[in-house]
Amino acid sequence: MTSAQNTAAHLDLSSKRLVIIDADVHTARTAHALGCHTVFVQQPGSPVPDLVDDQSGYYSVNFTGERFPEFVEEVLSPLAPAAVVSLSSAGLRPAALANAQLGTPGTPPAVVDRLTEEVSGGQEPYGDEVILHAFSTDGVHRLLAVTPRDPVPGGSTASDMTAQLSGPWEHAAALASFLDAAGLRNGPSRTRARLSGRTVRVLSSRLGFNRPEEVDPLRALTGLDLTRWALGWPLGLREEHCGISARSLETNT
Repeated sequence: MTSAQNTAAHLDLSSKRLVIIDADVHTARTAHALGCHTVFVQQPGSPVPDLVDDQSGYYSVNFTGERFPEFVEEVLSPLAPAAVVSLSSAGLRPAALANAQLGTPGTPPAVVDRLTEEVSGGQEPYGDEVILHAFSTDGVHRLLAVTPRDPVPGGSTASDMTAQLSGPWEHAAALASFLDAAGLRNGPSRTRARLSGRTVRVLSSRLGFNRPEEVDPLRALTGLDLTRWALGWPLGLREEHCGISARSLETNT
């Protein structure tokens, strides 16, 4: 067991309650493993049995509808959650709005909006188009990997990636400047850019990397459970709480 796992084992989250909007099965299982109380908010018609456990609550509600703020005030507020999170594109803005309404930690709605828009002036066809995967913690942006814009058939693998593991790298500095300007302070981001020499031109960016074809290679490359980190940072989880043992990596590759 790694030191990171030992640290995680002693981080008691049993008194915390986390609301997760629009979870898939992998996200739900990872949330359960945090050891906190979980509340799932899903669109009507979403499957229930694969999400809930004995420590879970479940609500079926249109979280993109105009009455969602009423639900937050009348249902979520009395639960006193530590935070509201989402790893899906549909749930990111509702989670941000809920956190703003409740006063809980999260990325502000304006920042979510900025990171879902195309960047103007970034469409010139020069350089190699890539995806820059990063995780931000209290305004410090760590570039985790660079992947091809169009992954190989069957999905990318760790060998397709170039990691920012140590030493200076101009791409990391340029990405940090962009994310600073966007106002991102915490959480995962996925930025599409063109690289030409030392020049980085951002084309678009969004929060999160919850798709399996993104998470699995990043997990193998970094040795980090990035879904756990993305869900748990509002609860105090940091990189050292999200390590994966070599044995776990072997069984998942």
